[in-house]
Amino acid sequence: MDEKEALELLKKHSSDDKSYKNVLAHAKAVQRLAVFIADDILEHHKDKGDVQIAVDFIKSACILHDIGRFKCPPGPDSIKHGVVGADILRSEGVDERYAHVCERHLGAGISKEEVEKKKLPLPVKDYLPVSIEEKIIAYADTLVAGDKVVKIEHAEERFEKEIDPEAGKRVRALHEEIDDLMKSSADELHKSDGAEPAKETKHLNIT
Repeated sequence: MDEKEALELLKKHSSDDKSYKNVLAHAKAVQRLAVFIADDILEHHKDKGDVQIAVDFIKSACILHDIGRFKCPPGPDSIKHGVVGADILRSEGVDERYAHVCERHLGAGISKEEVEKKKLPLPVKDYLPVSIEEKIIAYADTLVAGDKVVKIEHAEERFEKEIDPEAGKRVRALHEEIDDLMKSSADELHKSDGAEPAKETKHLNIT
């Protein structure tokens, strides 16, 4: 699936023009940052050739990662938008990799144990990013609130509050994993050309 097809699919499942524009603006900001990160990692490892990243997949998957938002906007059912989005993509018969991105992009993922402990309204299983592409998209998404990039400390604090301290620690661990792969410092991503930085950002619950 290319980016054009992803945009058509997002539009198909949108509920109204306003929601579509908001979800698309967020998706595009996540895409810019994720591609910036992927390109930086590939540049850093080009001589070794020890890292492979499907950048074109990242571009289209970022567009679709919040397709479940139209049925689960910010609010009580917000946490379901990943699994709802995955169901939509499976019903469309797209590559399973896209469904995995939907399910696994919330924060740095949600563990089966957290689903059970917090009695989250999700099927009981792990929702943790596995592939490098899933990790980059999930990480970029944690740093983008609305369509603005925030510091890692903001993202960490948010998931501690919205889920639990372990979720915040997992965000930090993913940050460190991505930082180790990058040539640039991940601590400076909020200043990068990957997306517009945020001055003041409230918790928007739009991950």
